[in-house]
Amino acid sequence: MPSINYPYPDPKNDAERTANRQAADDYQRQEEEAATLLDLADDLPPLTPELLLEQVRLDLATAGLHVAPPQPLTDEDQGGVVVYINDAAQVVVDWLPNARLDRAALDMVEADRTNHEAVVRYEVVRSAMDTALGAILTGFRYATSRPGSGFGHIVAQSTR
Repeated sequence: MPSINYPYPDPKNDAERTANRQAADDYQRQEEEAATLLDLADDLPPLTPELLLEQVRLDLATAGLHVAPPQPLTDEDQGGVVVYINDAAQVVVDWLPNARLDRAALDMVEADRTNHEAVVRYEVVRSAMDTALGAILTGFRYATSRPGSGFGHIVAQSTR
């Protein structure tokens, strides 16, 4: 049995020992209930991509991230987290830097000035946010993999 945080680590009397036994019993009951729920979840069909997309959007918003609307982004959009269904019917989560930084970095790359500050900032932001999104998604128990582009995360319903 995993370590339990007993209310009285070093009980001094019967009342404290009783409280510790009750804490152990409560912990065991919660573990059994969680195992039962996980077993029930195994019998459920997988989520459709549309339902998974909405679940991921809600979870990311709950985490405090502004999630861009699902429609195609325009130049006026400010960037941020995007969640969409790709051509292979997979849910993808990615980060788009602000449109202004995106354009400035692209202009410098096209001018073969890849060490320009705009390019460096763009790559730092993309890398940091990609890492953060991966940590959040796996922390929320989603299964993730990488799309062919290298950035972003293909999200699948976790099996546990």
